[in-house]
Amino acid sequence: MNGRPMRPGVNLVIVLALPFFTSAALAIEPGVDVAVPRVAVTTVDGSTFAFHPANLVVEPGYWVRWSWLGGGHTTTSGPACVASGLWNAPLNALSPPTFTRQFVESPGLIPYFCSIHCPTMVGGVTVTTLIDLSAKDAAGTSTLSWTGGGGRYLVYRGSAPTFLGAPAFTPDGGSAGTSFTDATVPPPGQALFYLVMNLF
Repeated sequence: MNGRPMRPGVNLVIVLALPFFTSAALAIEPGVDVAVPRVAVTTVDGSTFAFHPANLVVEPGYWVRWSWLGGGHTTTSGPACVASGLWNAPLNALSPPTFTRQFVESPGLIPYFCSIHCPTMVGGVTVTTLIDLSAKDAAGTSTLSWTGGGGRYLVYRGSAPTFLGAPAFTPDGGSAGTSFTDATVPPPGQALFYLVMNLF
């Protein structure tokens, strides 16, 4: 899940102080110890011989984590069961239970597969263009607009940066829309918005 938090009237605010904190003495793991860059997670299921979900959408610089649930598998980059050399990681009882990789490639589809169970276990990571998000407030009506990214979106609105219990809204034009108009007129400076991409 990818997101961009916003306050009305500000061009771009990324909330870094979500419930993730770290100290200099601890290792920093993106999306776990710190809020950004974010991590999209797919599980490697030994009972169904599938990646769940198999296809992910991320912005450049974001991470994908494959999380092992059983059996002997790999996550291996490449199309049609032919390794491309970008990555090849075992996922089994003897290996670490997760493999995490940052995607810094140009926008496009990067296919992957399990080298043991291909062509049954296949998937893809689509790297999108960066999301450019802006917010405007006119006479109490807040409008978010964005370009870039891809997939389906939701917008969350809350009164605190943690967004706990914040209601979700569908963008104008449906889940694939690229704008959201909020006419609820929240008190000035007391509404935060969070754009979530890559819904399943």
